[in-house]
Amino acid sequence: MAKLKSERHHWWPESVSEFWKNEQGQVHWLLPDGTERVAPPKQFGVIGNGHHIKLSSDPNEHTIWDESFEKEFDTADSNFKYVIQWLETLPREHRAGSLKQRLIPCSVPDEKVALLVEGLVSLAVRSPMTREASVSLAEQFRGPLEERERNRIIGMNMRSMHRNVVKNIGTRGKFMALFSPDREFIFGDGFFHNVVTGGGPPMSPRILVPLTPHLSMLYARPIAYTTEPKFMTLVLGPEEVKFCNDTIQVYAKNALFYVNERPDVTEAFKSGTHLAYDLRNPIDDLIGMIS
Repeated sequence: MAKLKSERHHWWPESVSEFWKNEQGQVHWLLPDGTERVAPPKQFGVIGNGHHIKLSSDPNEHTIWDESFEKEFDTADSNFKYVIQWLETLPREHRAGSLKQRLIPCSVPDEKVALLVEGLVSLAVRSPMTREASVSLAEQFRGPLEERERNRIIGMNMRSMHRNVVKNIGTRGKFMALFSPDREFIFGDGFFHNVVTGGGPPMSPRILVPLTPHLSMLYARPIAYTTEPKFMTLVLGPEEVKFCNDTIQVYAKNALFYVNERPDVTEAFKSGTHLAYDLRNPIDDLIGMIS
């Protein structure tokens, strides 16, 4: 009976976080109280044994049913660097006018889209926001849980999420690559998406996630939408990027990551809680525009 070895599992994979280092090879981690820490990106976004499921309550015991679902993210992690590099080659241009008038439709192969979906979903599933949501119901009924039991519930709720949501999305829906040449995006330990545990994959999945300081991805599969164009690019102005960054601060709890442009901490992030927009929110308005 092989014992699970202790491992460092990244919820912010190194294949993505490496795009966030500055000229000194460092990333800034900003906390809700305004303090910050600086380190190489591989030091951030780590949870020890975060994708292990250990069933024994005794830390010195292991069982034949112990397992790891870290391999669920292998395809995403091994291809993320190349997917991001491909996204950065997509056509886009500065245009005047409304957001809708500035959209640039792109023809992209489904093979690339499938790898992009693997990566986007993996970020949503591994996010600390999703981890907390996966145990929140148990904590509502039972109160604070012992650490090993809490981790066990999280792992069992998370282990099939990635493959189920990826299969559900396939390559269907609407994709928009958002580029910011003039201002940096930020990343956090929570971001806008509706990939949650329980009840299966969402009927109308939505994700808005920064991939680099100058590239974010918006994905949605509305209840009703035109199938073409499937993929679009949009160049954002500084105020539109600020809106995206403020959205990160709503959903983040303990961590904002930035390269050079330190964000002003909002009241939402200061709360130290994974908050969320109401049922009707600005992101849904953007999704409605591309439907």
